[in-house]
Amino acid sequence: MAVINMRNNVDASGAEELPTAAKLWWTARFTRCAADDVACGFFADLDVRGLSRNTVIAYGRAVEDLIAFGGPLRSLNLNVHAVHGFIAYLRALRFQSRRRGPSGSRPLSPATIRQRLVGLRALADHLVDAGRLDRNPVARGAMRRMGQPHDSRGRRGLVPMPKRLPTLPDDAAWGRLIEALRGRQTRDKLNDAAWGRLIEALRGRQTRDKLMFMLAYDGALRRSELVSLRLDDFDFSARFVAVRAENTKSGESRTVMYSEATGTVLAGYLAERRRLHVGGPSLFLSASTRNRSQGVSGFTWGLVAAALARDASVPSFSTHTLRHLRLTDLARAGLDVAEIARFAGHRSIESTLLYIHLSGRDLARAFRRAAPRLVNRFDGL
Repeated sequence: MAVINMRNNVDASGAEELPTAAKLWWTARFTRCAADDVACGFFADLDVRGLSRNTVIAYGRAVEDLIAFGGPLRSLNLNVHAVHGFIAYLRALRFQSRRRGPSGSRPLSPATIRQRLVGLRALADHLVDAGRLDRNPVARGAMRRMGQPHDSRGRRGLVPMPKRLPTLPDDAAWGRLIEALRGRQTRDKLNDAAWGRLIEALRGRQTRDKLMFMLAYDGALRRSELVSLRLDDFDFSARFVAVRAENTKSGESRTVMYSEATGTVLAGYLAERRRLHVGGPSLFLSASTRNRSQGVSGFTWGLVAAALARDASVPSFSTHTLRHLRLTDLARAGLDVAEIARFAGHRSIESTLLYIHLSGRDLARAFRRAAPRLVNRFDGL
């Protein structure tokens, strides 16, 4: 049986040592973890490993829910039965949705539950490495991958995930998005002086927002890749952009290109950017009085996407839609799957196959080949 053994690395007071600086930011967010010595040791390990803040937050949410489910980690019998009970507990939780207001709530999605299990698995790995757990009880596995034989060692994960194709805007929706991007204006009533300042700032933001939109599509860029672009990433003569390895999901750098139309908007934005530039390398700078001349964040691009979705009446539009659309367009144009994967920065070809299927390219070719031999069953209509 996998039982937590708390004999190692404990100081005289019974609590594990954790650097004070490392505790400062997460203790207010995860109060149960801050009061649990095992959780503190786990966070200390995450700090040593240098994981990103978002990863630490995701793991912290998992451990926070685990303590709420099973009590202090020192006394928790962490075995397969506990893992299954934790999954049932998560499925029964209700999440307070900001969009639905104070009275609206919904259950955790399968993706959120899987994310909690990833954090639980990381905690169990930490305890195994520390010699406090015999084995990790959180099963690893997923559905059999495409191209693998049926007798492969892959296994189904604990929480099945439905495979949904991304929603792409049709021609009419795309037209509304472009129109909304072209004519974005504020509707607030301001005095003349404030209005003048706002129009000046809005003019820069409009060009910036257009450029973010166009580069996100041209390069099939993820949100973090887009907002992390720097001026020295651009080869203006060849219209190439280098996506740095530290900003990619796969940890590998790649080169993408942008269109002539995007280059024209880029030239106009650079002229406006000079008024904001104070020496920072970021391409996209904030024009607001609070964060003036600082690089914009992914949150800013999210706000732009949300405003476009609202103005264009395309509720499915998000920061990732342009990446999906660009890769699907490349598949429709006939690019090889390996070429699309390299352009997208996919580590696995299987991720790229989604866009091949979404484009219907292979199916259309098969139908064209089979057309002369297909029986027309509607001749009598």
